[in-house]
Amino acid sequence: MKLADYLMDWRNVTQFQDRPVARELVLEVLNDAVWAPNHGLREPWRFVYVDQEGMQAMRQLQQPSPAHLLIIAKEDEDPHRRDEDLAAVCCLVANFELLAREKRLGTRRSMPDWIYDPELRKRFGIRPNERIAVVLDLGHIDPAADGTPAAADRISLELL
Repeated sequence: MKLADYLMDWRNVTQFQDRPVARELVLEVLNDAVWAPNHGLREPWRFVYVDQEGMQAMRQLQQPSPAHLLIIAKEDEDPHRRDEDLAAVCCLVANFELLAREKRLGTRRSMPDWIYDPELRKRFGIRPNERIAVVLDLGHIDPAADGTPAAADRISLELL
């Protein structure tokens, strides 16, 4: 499949298999995903992996899934670097989602309101100079019911 075809087929997974997601698989995907561009060659990210053992804290916060990955962005005091770093984190998220899909690991991306709650941030070990950029729900894609919604039509773009 060409990358362009793959991008057109890429959506949040809505249904996962009911089996654990190995921490090693997530690390394998992350180790490739971190090759995200950053002009300053910084690595402005950190990750919190929540599997079945730590799931109690997530049950009331997120839709059910076998695992969750909190992608944390470091917040530099310099606004230009902070924006550059957040852009790099967004690229890392896209890399992760594409690489995970290749391994039949589905993702569902969300930015729920609770990521701004100081008590919940503290519970997940989020430091004062960090923010939760995105929460990825993770699970193996069910081959019987792919779990992805149908593609939506896109508007053709024009350059001005």
